Amino acid sequence: MKICFVVRSVYSQQLNYTTTHLAYEAHQRGHEVVYTTVNSFSASHDLTIRATVISPGSRPFESRLEFLRNLQSGFAERTEVTLSEFDVVFLRYNPNESDGEKDKSKNPAIEFGRLLKLHGVLVVNDPTGLSKAASKMYLSSFPSEIRAKTLITRSAYKIKEFVKELKKPTILKPLSGFGGQDVFFIKNAKEININQIISTVAKSGYVMAQEYIPEVKNGDKRLLLLNGSPIFIGKRAAMYRRMSPKGDIRSNMHVGGKRKKVEFTKVEAQIAELIRPKLIADGLYFVGADIVGNKLLEINVFCPGGINNINELYHINVGAAVIDDLEKRVRLIKSSPQGRSNLSLVKNG
Repeated sequence: MKICFVVRSVYSQQLNYTTTHLAYEAHQRGHEVVYTTVNSFSASHDLTIRATVISPGSRPFESRLEFLRNLQSGFAERTEVTLSEFDVVFLRYNPNESDGEKDKSKNPAIEFGRLLKLHGVLVVNDPTGLSKAASKMYLSSFPSEIRAKTLITRSAYKIKEFVKELKKPTILKPLSGFGGQDVFFIKNAKEININQIISTVAKSGYVMAQEYIPEVKNGDKRLLLLNGSPIFIGKRAAMYRRMSPKGDIRSNMHVGGKRKKVEFTKVEAQIAELIRPKLIADGLYFVGADIVGNKLLEINVFCPGGINNINELYHINVGAAVIDDLEKRVRLIKSSPQGRSNLSLVKNG
């Protein structure tokens, strides 16, 4: 199959990135793999989508490192292609991480993705689903029993009342935030600097006030799902625990979080089952679910990561499971009497 990965920058890609794992796995199987960026897209009058892409070529590589070094070198092939001729376009672009996008609520990859869908390309994740899930308010789509008590507002008064009525510690963070930026722990409504904290968080828009889940002291769990279901390699779920560094409430790996093995339990199974219908309905094919205790704290849809950590912890290959499934879907699309127009029939492979 022909597969294109849309990223922020080819040269910002790293060895441990999930995109690198997926692209390398596809390339090693003989698939045509290319990378492109949103800035390389163009749409002609007849809505043909073209892009300048970078390709590692067809020769085999001994390792992911060799693959990535070749891709980022002057030896990589650079050409313009018609993306509607590709089987899969994997949107791995997060506008929140782009310095070039002034309006972080706008994601041009989504609009080009919608046009590609009209051409019958399998776009992952689905552009419409990405639009719906772009905000943390998407969590409100899921059953209340698996969500932490939450308030979303720009009112400092309402935030303080929420903290007061909650009678327990609260987490304040930007609704549009990512990567653990501007996340604060509020012990109670009498915090001396609560107004300053609210002002800091609110500078980027709406504030999400969320009850503090005590189990976060034991870290959160990142679970990878494919078409709404947990990814399993044999009996091992694609999941790991992220431990917060000492003195920090964030467990993000880039701020010093540590990774640990964790067992898949009935709690994660129940949460996955409850969110599965919505994820499938919205075409959110490959996502990461962040779980603390028995609560779902976040759904990562733009460029969910964790494959590198999971592979190294358990000595498995999660990327192989993803590419396996994509191969099945592409075969089904190509063999369907309706051809590429029959994407709605592609469910659980």
